[in-house]
Amino acid sequence: MDDTGQLIQGFLSAAALGAVIGLERQIGRGDARAHAGARTYALYAAWGASAVFFGDRYGGVAFALALVSFAALVLVSYVAIGRAEGDWGTTSEIGSFVAFVVGALALADQLVVAVAIAVGTAALLRMKTPIYRLTKRFTDDDVRAALQFGVITAVVLPLLPDEDFGPFDAVNVRDIWLMVVFVSGVGFVGYVALRVLGRRGLPLTGLLGGLVSSTAITLGFSRMSKTRPGLRNALVAGILAAGGIMYVRVLVWAYLRSPELGRRLTAPMIVLTVGVVGAALIAWRSSSVSDDPDEEIDVTNPLTLETALSFGALYGVIVFLSKALADNFADASLNIVGAIAGINDVDAITLSTGRLVSEGLDVTIGAQVVLIAVAVNTIVKAAMAMALGSRKLAAAVGTVLGVAALIAVGAWFVV
Repeated sequence: MDDTGQLIQGFLSAAALGAVIGLERQIGRGDARAHAGARTYALYAAWGASAVFFGDRYGGVAFALALVSFAALVLVSYVAIGRAEGDWGTTSEIGSFVAFVVGALALADQLVVAVAIAVGTAALLRMKTPIYRLTKRFTDDDVRAALQFGVITAVVLPLLPDEDFGPFDAVNVRDIWLMVVFVSGVGFVGYVALRVLGRRGLPLTGLLGGLVSSTAITLGFSRMSKTRPGLRNALVAGILAAGGIMYVRVLVWAYLRSPELGRRLTAPMIVLTVGVVGAALIAWRSSSVSDDPDEEIDVTNPLTLETALSFGALYGVIVFLSKALADNFADASLNIVGAIAGINDVDAITLSTGRLVSEGLDVTIGAQVVLIAVAVNTIVKAAMAMALGSRKLAAAVGTVLGVAALIAVGAWFVV
């Protein structure tokens, strides 16, 4: 960079971006006499820009000397402050090196990247307290579950063979495990959202919990209605919100595996979603103002290795049975598999049916299989609410989900 104007602009940009990081350090400590504030970090960034300047003019050795001398300065400062105050944290020192890098990027014609890093670093430093509070919401089991998700995604999946084998060529280990990753990921995202947001009302808990398991939400909320009658409308809203998000889940899985199947299911799933979620909104608006805002909802982490393996086994069995029936009987017999699978879960049957449609199964048959599973699952949740919930909750949930099941059955005839 030989142009004097551009050179000056680069140094000024570097200093300004360094000052952004330093300003956060200074204000974040609440002490104008902080050891390193806006001015110091501006100089750090200017030092990084100078390192690039000298490197361009005198070669890599000059850049290395500037970097080493900067590292020596930060190290000496770190030791001196640590001994004087007993504070051996490294956040400010790492921030110093980030300022150096930002300055270097600013002079190397990477201003957009430098701005993103500087602003991102300042925002991250500013989030110390929220991040600390957030981590207090999670347990060792949650961390273990997150690591397990990382293992099944980044370690196991790449090692699995991507080929069909076994009777009817129904088994594809990589395909099965990919579905495990997708469904586990959705459940884990819903769980994290619940832990991050905390209790923001039962309807929102139900809506997010629907990503984890709408059946589990129905079971838990129905039981709660007998001991907490004052929460009846909110519990109804939560159950219906969870049920509504299930239809969205079905549609997403269908499009993921077979866009043709997804298009065929779009209309009935939208009708079901709008109807059930609309009823949830009505129940939420009717919820009593006396509802206890401090009521805690016990939500367990849905992501465990056992859960992943059991879903993979269920998905594999459904794929095998579906292909066996398709090869030996009329395609319509797949509705039997859909009805049985829908008693417990709709994800596996939707994903497996999408695979069959992508491999040549008539899309009408595929849509009917998914719809019968949805209808059965909806009936099961209505039955849970009516059997386990209070009389008023049973009436409200049973009516809405009963109508939804009838709509799904009706769609079966016209899809």
